[in-house]
Amino acid sequence: MVRRRRLQTLCPDKAVFVSVTQIKNCLTSSSLLYEEGYTCLQLECPVCKPGELSMYINKISGFFICKNCKSSGDWNTMEQALVKQDQKSLSQCTAMNIKNSTTAKEWAAVMAKYPTPSKVPSAKLNAILEACELQHIPVRLLTQLEARIDVKMSGILLPLKFGSSDVGYKRIGPKTENDIDEAEVSGCGILITAGQSRSSTTIVVCCPRDFLALAACQKLHHEVICLPHGQQSLPQELLPLFEPYKKLVLWFANDLASWNCVRMFAKKLNEKRCFLVRPQEKQPSPQIALQEGYDLADIVEKAQPISHASITTFAELREDVLSEIFNVDKVSGVKWKRFPQLNSMLKGHRRGELTVLTGPTGSGKTTFISEYSLDLAIQGVTTLWGSFEIRNQRLARTMLQQYVMTPLEDNLSMFNFWADSFQRLPLYFMTFHGQQSIEFVMEAVEHASYVHDIGHVIIDNVQFMLGMSVTETGFLDRFYRQDALIAAFRNFATLHNVHVTLVIHPRKEREGEQLTTNSIFGGAKASQEADNVLIIQQRTLQSLKIRKFLQIAKNRFSGDLGIMPLDFDKASLSFSKKENKSV
Repeated sequence: MVRRRRLQTLCPDKAVFVSVTQIKNCLTSSSLLYEEGYTCLQLECPVCKPGELSMYINKISGFFICKNCKSSGDWNTMEQALVKQDQKSLSQCTAMNIKNSTTAKEWAAVMAKYPTPSKVPSAKLNAILEACELQHIPVRLLTQLEARIDVKMSGILLPLKFGSSDVGYKRIGPKTENDIDEAEVSGCGILITAGQSRSSTTIVVCCPRDFLALAACQKLHHEVICLPHGQQSLPQELLPLFEPYKKLVLWFANDLASWNCVRMFAKKLNEKRCFLVRPQEKQPSPQIALQEGYDLADIVEKAQPISHASITTFAELREDVLSEIFNVDKVSGVKWKRFPQLNSMLKGHRRGELTVLTGPTGSGKTTFISEYSLDLAIQGVTTLWGSFEIRNQRLARTMLQQYVMTPLEDNLSMFNFWADSFQRLPLYFMTFHGQQSIEFVMEAVEHASYVHDIGHVIIDNVQFMLGMSVTETGFLDRFYRQDALIAAFRNFATLHNVHVTLVIHPRKEREGEQLTTNSIFGGAKASQEADNVLIIQQRTLQSLKIRKFLQIAKNRFSGDLGIMPLDFDKASLSFSKKENKSV
C-alpha cells in the first residue's frame, strides 16, 4: 500500500495491489465469513464486537478498517495476523483511530468554545449567514446538524462523522473569489444529514454549501453526504460509509474539474450504482439551483446512470454530447495562470492525455515542468511527481521558490509561513531514484491514482528511469523498453483518465539545428502516441545571449501550434512573470 509521509512522498516498497481472490482465499482458509459489498468485503471485527459486520477490507487495495474501533492498516498486516492466528494483534493498528481521536478532541474543544446558532443574536447570525452566502439556510437546520458559530471570524463549523462518532469538523467561512477548497477541514469523516429516515439512496456533493442547500430542501427524502476534501480526493478510509447505499447520486458543479471528479470518484465507489446530475444550464450546482428557484427533487430524480451496459445508438449518447456542447469552453481543460499563452494554443490541461516534453541538455526542462505542474496544482490538480534524475528534496525546494516567487535564502524568517501554505497543495512525490523497472513504477502509479485520486503524473525523465539494464545487448533493447514504457503510460492515461507528462531527452543534433518531433530519443512511438509535444528550443543571438522559447509541435486537441517565449528569472527560478507572493 502507498502511504503518506512528510512532503507527501509515496514509498515504492509499499505500493502494491492485492487481488480480491487472494483476499477471499485468505479469509476462507482462516474460517472467516464475509459478505461482498460494492467496494469492500465485510466481516466481523476480530478486535471489537462479535456478531457485527463492522470490519471492511477494500477489494482493490486490501486496506482494512473497522468503523467501530477504527483499527486499520494495509493487507500485509491483516494477512500476517491471520496466518499467525494472532488476530488480536490488529488492535495495535490504530493509526486511523489516533488521527480521528485527535480531531475528535478538536471538535469537542470547538463545541465548548463556540455557541450554537440559537445562542447567537439573530441580527449577528443573519449577517454571518449572508457573508457565507447561506442566507437561504434555515437556522433550525444548522441546529439539527449540531453546528457551531464562530462569531469573531464569521464562520460556521459542522461536525464530520465516521459511523456514529464525531471525528472532526469542517469550517465554512465568508466566500472569497479565490476559494479553492471551499472550506477548512480537520479529520477524516463525512458531513451527513441527521434525523433522516434511512434510505437506499444518498446524494453526494463535494461542497458544504451544496450540502446545506440539499439538506434544506423539504421535498428530498434522501440522505445527503458531503465529502471532506471536496474535489481533491476521496480517501479509501471513507468507502465503508457508502456501503449501505444501493444508489449514489453525484451532484457536483458545472465545470470540467467537477466532471472529471465525478468520473474518477464513481470508479472508486463502483460505477454500477452511481448516477450523475449532468452539467447543463438548468441543472447548476445545488446552492445555485436553490437560489434560483429550481426544483431540487426533480433534478435529483432525473439523474442518469454513469455506466452504460452497452452504448449502441446516438440516442444513448445524446445527453453526453449535449453536456459537452453546453460546456464547450470548460471541456478544453484547466487553464494555466502563469503561462496564459499556452491557453491560446493548448486550450487547457485535460485528463486522459499524454504530453511529451523535450529539449537540449541544460535548457531547463525540469525547472519549466516543475513550474508548469505547480501552476496546475495550485488550481487543485492532484499531482504525482516521479523525479528519477534529481532528488525530491531539491525538486521541492525549486517548487517552493517558484511558489513564493522570491529567493528563499533571503527570507528565512518567512520559511514556515510559506512552507505551511505550500504543504497544503495536492502534491505527491515518489521516492524512486535512478533506474527502475517499468512494472514496479506502473504499479506504484496505479496505486497512487486509486488511493490519492491523482490527476497529473510527471515522469522526469524517461532515460534515467530506464537506465541501462544488465541484460541489454544493445540500443535496440533500450529502444524497445522505452516504447514499452510509453505504451504503458498511454494505456494508463486512457484507462484511468489521468494526464501523463513524460520528459524525454532528445537525440544529439548538429549544433545550431532546431529540434523537431523526430529529435525525440528512441523510436517514433513517443511522438506518435503523444497528444501534445512540447519542445524547449534555444537560439544563440549575435550578442552570445541564449534566447529560449517553448514550441508547441503537436496538439491533437485543437491542432493549434506556435511558440511561447521563455524568460528565466533566476531569483524566483521562474519562467513566468508574476508579482511576489504577498505576505
